[in-house]
Amino acid sequence: MSLADDLLAQAKTLATIDSGIPSQANLRRSISSSYYALFHLLIAEAASRFIPASPPGLRARVSRSFGHGEMKQICSRFSSKRIPDEISLLLHSRISLELLSITETFVDLQEDRHLADYDVGLSFERGDALLSIGQARRAFTQWNLIRDTDEATVFLAALAFGARWAK
Repeated sequence: MSLADDLLAQAKTLATIDSGIPSQANLRRSISSSYYALFHLLIAEAASRFIPASPPGLRARVSRSFGHGEMKQICSRFSSKRIPDEISLLLHSRISLELLSITETFVDLQEDRHLADYDVGLSFERGDALLSIGQARRAFTQWNLIRDTDEATVFLAALAFGARWAK
C-alpha cells in the first residue's frame, strides 16, 4: 500500500474509531489525513513520472521540494475559468471534468485541513470527516481515470515546475 492509500485508510479509522461521539482530535486528524492522502498521491505520481528510480533516494528528496501553497496555486489555476496560456498551449482540449474536480478537491481539502489543524475554536462532527474522506476517495478514483493522459502529465509537470514556467 502506498503512503497516500495508508493516509486515506488512517482518515477513515480516525473518523470511525469511536462508537459514540468521536473526539475532536480524531476528527481533526482525519480531516487532515484526507488532505495529506491527496497531497502525497499527486507528489508520488509526479516524482515517479519525472524522476528516475536511480540513484536510490532521489525521488524521496525531490518529493520534499513540493510545497503546499504552490500546489494550491497550480490547482487553482487549473480550475479557473481562464486557463493561463503556459498551460492551455500544452493541452489539446479543455480540461476534463475529472481533473477539474481533482484540482477543486485539492484546494477544498487544503482549506479544510487548515481549519482542522489551526482553528481550535471550531468543532467538527463525524460527518465533516466522512465528507473529507469521500472527497479524497473520489479524487483518487478520478485520478486513476486520467493518470495516463497527456493532460495528467501537463498537470503533474505544472505541480513540479509551474512556479517557474513564466520565466
